[in-house]
Amino acid sequence: MTGYRRDAMKLATVTKLGGDEGYVARIPGFRGLLATGKTRKESIAELQNALVDWIDLALRRGTGLPAVKQRETPALTAA
Repeated sequence: MTGYRRDAMKLATVTKLGGDEGYVARIPGFRGLLATGKTRKESIAELQNALVDWIDLALRRGTGLPAVKQRETPALTAA
């Protein structure tokens, strides 16, 4: 599962919110999964933590996990 989480995080995008509201990090295809933080680094760390819980919940519900496809652009690009 560690490899799956690592590959999923490679797909993450981080968007700067307006004003001084910080950043939001998401992984496309992971419905309802997002994390916020005052900095890019904080939002990514929060997303990593939330991803563990998101995966656990998806498996307990039996909904399965999204396919993790590698994209060609560098991970964690600003959206």
